[in-house]
Amino acid sequence: MNFNNLLSNLGIKSNLAGDVSFLIIFLLVSFVISFALGKHRILVSLLGVYAAYVAVAFANFDFLKEPSMKALVFLAILVGFVAFFSKIVRGSVSGHGPMLMVKLVAGTAIVIGLSLSIILSWYTPKELADIITPGTRKFFTDGIFRFLWAIAPLAYLVVVRKRID
Repeated sequence: MNFNNLLSNLGIKSNLAGDVSFLIIFLLVSFVISFALGKHRILVSLLGVYAAYVAVAFANFDFLKEPSMKALVFLAILVGFVAFFSKIVRGSVSGHGPMLMVKLVAGTAIVIGLSLSIILSWYTPKELADIITPGTRKFFTDGIFRFLWAIAPLAYLVVVRKRID
């Protein structure tokens, strides 16, 4: 059975089913990746998104003209940044139990959301038409939402207020 059909059977309108299924997948992926990042790498990954974006945005190479290549290089720089700088920059999210898990999932969702906002903005709406719904695309690429995704890591750092060494 199709997941969108299941959501439609639960009373969710068919035009919202794609957005709801994307939200569910987005939150599940954030939950899973938060275990991989852990409380010691989440802050470095927030900084890594900014670093990867700056590196790709200012790289003036011919092979970075295609959005798919930009996305690949962006993700490679992000993973490299997290792997390399998590040993140098020691910062962690404080807490324990369910509250720590909420902080980690929220931080990971911000990392993934900002990364998606950056990557999806490189593609035209026509290129994304078969991949995501227009509502989901607007949530990541519309002007005000791009701004909110850009400042979300800073707001997250203010909220968790943990010292970075």
